Amino acid sequence: MAKLLLTLAHPNPESLNAATAKSMQEALEKEGHEVRMNDLYRTKFDPILNFPDFQKWEGGSVPDEVKPFQKDVTWADGLLFVFPTWWNDRPAYLQGYFDRVYTKGFAWDFDENGLVGKLKGKRAFLSVTQGSPKELYQGLDIDMAHLHSSTQKGTLNFCGVADVKLVTTYGILMGQPGVPEQHVKDSTEAAVAFFK
Repeated sequence: MAKLLLTLAHPNPESLNAATAKSMQEALEKEGHEVRMNDLYRTKFDPILNFPDFQKWEGGSVPDEVKPFQKDVTWADGLLFVFPTWWNDRPAYLQGYFDRVYTKGFAWDFDENGLVGKLKGKRAFLSVTQGSPKELYQGLDIDMAHLHSSTQKGTLNFCGVADVKLVTTYGILMGQPGVPEQHVKDSTEAAVAFFK
């Protein structure tokens, strides 16, 4: 069975994203996996990358408050992320988490051959909600094939995580009956299947 780190990035503990994360955690634990919940807004993790962070890195260390988050990533065989899409990207809190935790020397580095993804061998699962319907994104000429590439490719692939599964649901804010429940069901079932 796998060790899984589930990161939730939504400020509302009663949100659809929170319900999805809870459902996924329960189902994965029922399958025998060990799941650690990383609820970013509840941890009070400071997502602001600041100059002292750079000073620590130059000295070969990381800030004390970042160390436990990196230990969790190291511990995990699989990484799960549950978050909404805001302004066609991930929430700023999740961006700040990546900025401060997935650092050079820990999650990635360079050697004489170029980029070294230091999280190679880990797998990742993304459950993402979109408030608007797909037609709105298409009407704005947004490149749907690359809507989540900042997380899939720019972060996870960059850090060596090659196997990434995405489940996304559009139109969450449209109030269509059954859509939120279907998202929870689809994400939970897909996560269980992905980590079989």
